[in-house]
Amino acid sequence: MSSHSKSRGKRNKKSKKEKKGPGNDSRYFSSTKKGEIAELKAELNDLSEEVVKDAVKKVIASMTVGKDVSALFADVLKRMTTQDVELKKLVYLYILTYARSSPKEVLLSVNSFTKDAQHRSPLIRALVIRTIGCIRLPDIVDYFCTPLANGLKDPDPYVRKTAAVCVAKLFDISPDSVEEHGFLKTLRSLISDHNAMVVANAVAALAEIAESTSKDVFKITPDMLNKLLSAMNECTEWGQISILDCLAKYNPTAKQAETVIERVVPRLIHANSAVAMSAVKVIIKYLDVVENNSMRTYVLREKIPNPLITILSGDKPELQYVALRNISLIVQKEKHLLDKHIRHFFCKYNDPLYVKLEKLEVMALIANNDNYEKLLMELRAYGSEVDETFVRQAIATIGRVAVKLDGAARKCMRVLLDFVKSNPGGSGEGKDRSVGYVAQCAVSVMADILRKYPNRFEKVVDIVCKHGIEGYDEEKPQAAMIWILGEYATIVEDAPEYLELLIDQFDDMDTNGRLQLLTATVKLFLKRPDDGKDMVQGLLKKASSVVENPDLRDRAYVYWRMLATDAKVAQQVILSEKPKMADDTNKLDPSVLKVLVSNIANLASVYHKPPELFIAGGKESFEMKGHSRRVDDEDEDEDEDEDEDEDEDDEEEIKEQKRKVRRSVPPSRVKKPAPKPAPAPVNILDGILDDDEGGFDGPATTSKALPLVLNAQKGKGLEICAGFSRRGGTIFLDMNFNNKSGTMLDQFAVKFNKNFVGLQPNGASMSVPPIAPGGTGSASHAMTINPKAANPAMQAGVIQIALKTKLGVLYFSANLGFECLFAEDGQLAQSQYLSMWKSLPAQEADVKIPNISITDQGAIKSTLGSNNVFFVASRGAATGGTHLYFSVKVNGIPVLIELVITGSSLTGAGKGSDITVAQHALNAVAEKLR
Repeated sequence: MSSHSKSRGKRNKKSKKEKKGPGNDSRYFSSTKKGEIAELKAELNDLSEEVVKDAVKKVIASMTVGKDVSALFADVLKRMTTQDVELKKLVYLYILTYARSSPKEVLLSVNSFTKDAQHRSPLIRALVIRTIGCIRLPDIVDYFCTPLANGLKDPDPYVRKTAAVCVAKLFDISPDSVEEHGFLKTLRSLISDHNAMVVANAVAALAEIAESTSKDVFKITPDMLNKLLSAMNECTEWGQISILDCLAKYNPTAKQAETVIERVVPRLIHANSAVAMSAVKVIIKYLDVVENNSMRTYVLREKIPNPLITILSGDKPELQYVALRNISLIVQKEKHLLDKHIRHFFCKYNDPLYVKLEKLEVMALIANNDNYEKLLMELRAYGSEVDETFVRQAIATIGRVAVKLDGAARKCMRVLLDFVKSNPGGSGEGKDRSVGYVAQCAVSVMADILRKYPNRFEKVVDIVCKHGIEGYDEEKPQAAMIWILGEYATIVEDAPEYLELLIDQFDDMDTNGRLQLLTATVKLFLKRPDDGKDMVQGLLKKASSVVENPDLRDRAYVYWRMLATDAKVAQQVILSEKPKMADDTNKLDPSVLKVLVSNIANLASVYHKPPELFIAGGKESFEMKGHSRRVDDEDEDEDEDEDEDEDEDDEEEIKEQKRKVRRSVPPSRVKKPAPKPAPAPVNILDGILDDDEGGFDGPATTSKALPLVLNAQKGKGLEICAGFSRRGGTIFLDMNFNNKSGTMLDQFAVKFNKNFVGLQPNGASMSVPPIAPGGTGSASHAMTINPKAANPAMQAGVIQIALKTKLGVLYFSANLGFECLFAEDGQLAQSQYLSMWKSLPAQEADVKIPNISITDQGAIKSTLGSNNVFFVASRGAATGGTHLYFSVKVNGIPVLIELVITGSSLTGAGKGSDITVAQHALNAVAEKLR
């Protein structure tokens, strides 16, 4: 052998030894050999423990990259008896991964787990407890109760703290087993443990269990309170958080509150921001019951602000954002907490946009008569920033400060006026659009201030109008400028000329701008009849005869008739005093705010949503507790709605005018009847302006007996009646249960197979009260449409359902009436209906029923209207029958329907972009009249 060969062999041996080192485990992920399972099987049964350990590592590596190695379960299981701690951990990891797919094989490991639970090493005993807590199989829960009971009483605190967490996991699988074996009582006793970490884990476990059950499993007594406070001093930071969160749910006496606050205050300066925020949560809540006003004032002024500002001053923007969201809640609860620290919320040049926007929100909340001048100077500087979104929000904040503080309104208006002067709005030729948006946004905010303080800034109005009115091309600023012209038509001398220029742009405006322009023109006429007469006539004629938008046309008809009937009544309605702008800086409902403050440092405080709203069905339960539905991201912009509909404040007056319109509409809008002996067709406006016409707000569907879908024999003793209905824009699965078995039934879960429309439950878990043997129960479960779950090949109208109960999984089918898919926004105007009918393909769906039970035209409209089938128009037929036209919307697809009623015979035709959907919709409509 040559010297080169020998040296090469030595290098190969050396490299192999290096690969087996503990830092080179990546080699286990590089194997792609065929027949690897058989090879691993042989290695797992090798006599050498090193070979076995190497094989198990390969198995874990394969499992990690997604390979199926479940065939090796029995071979890996044999190695549970090893004394090698590293190998034992790997085997436990493998068992955890494949426990659900091989539940029977897991039973074989019970004896080994039980034996290891008595191992001399506390690390092994704790490892067993942790592993059995993660094997979430109800069938083997009973086998693990004894090791867990021993773990809760183990002499080593490491095992006890692990067992405490395991109780919470076991409760999630089998609450009955936890109660039967007295684990809750043992868990409560661990709060008196001499080891602080055991106490913290016991508290965390009890708190988690308490959230998932209605029973009072964690009642804090005065003695327990002292033990928790003592343990908090010795806990790790996460243990402290668990105890603080627990204290936040306790309702103390005044004396207890003072004691707890004194013990918790040092946590405010903790290095971990989560501990500090949890401490703030406890203190804020307990201050409500403190009777010592000097202590309350001292804590609020001296102790709480600095920790909040410290967190805010950190270098991590994510933490800053979370802190700001929590501060937003805190200052709504304690309004003067940070008003002297407003400078700390000024935006830095390198702050991310989301932090800047949240800082603006907080600054608006803490603004008052003492600090608004500093804030206004800062906001004025923001007007020259580069980021458009930030600048817009800064200008909007100026408006919020003006609306909130009467004394600040004049200076705020002066700043906004400077923006208009220095940034002439417009997108005309030669003008820089990136500058113009500042003026546009300023004008929009000015309109809000003018509504809050009417007739106070009349000089400002004239100045703004002289700077030009044609350049406002954004929706809201344009509508705001038009509103100003109409509201202050007597002050702005050139208002008629300005409005005339805007009327020339009427066709290019969006709906909101058109509505405002129509209202402003009518206001001009009522205030200056000579200047606005010709203008209002031309615009009303155009809006009522040319425009297709039904909202705009309706408003034009109402104004037309009001002006023609009684100008004084029109003045009283249109020029009536409007509600003033409301201060929205404290926009959370007090009951919602109370819930959110009690969840400071949790996800709920970041989203500004109560915890109940994060889970399916939680919204209903939250409202049932008496809380308001109004939360942060669900607030409606009431101010904007008032901009659009301000002239409709007196609803009764307008409804009366609507009824009169039908008797004196412009002749050009009346459809001429065809000459025939049959009765004249219905006025084309009847379906639009008549509030008394049936079909728009029909009665709710009458509840019917639900059909039997599963008898007791097939349902293992459970009889089920089920059907679908639509209520409030949501499809519900309504179910009645009759328990003829000998088992108490609860914890129902439902799942749907793929179906023709993709109907799926909104969450699997059903809210059904426990049903005793021989008892009955009912439930309504909300549905949702998921296009990914749709399979057009499935039978239409049939939903295959699986219901999980304590009796097992039950399978049945329920019929879904196609009318349940008819949406509430399916109404079409006649012009839309006609143009859509012409544009759709010639292919039509058809149906024919020789004898229908409902032949009266009014009854047909009422019956179909209650099922979201909207009447559009009608006409007589040359043959003596009646043609009725309806519109529906299914999953966003409009369907046009024509029904011809001749005596008791019905012939129908339908059109839609999807002919299959149109046919199903037509059949469903016809069935309602059968």
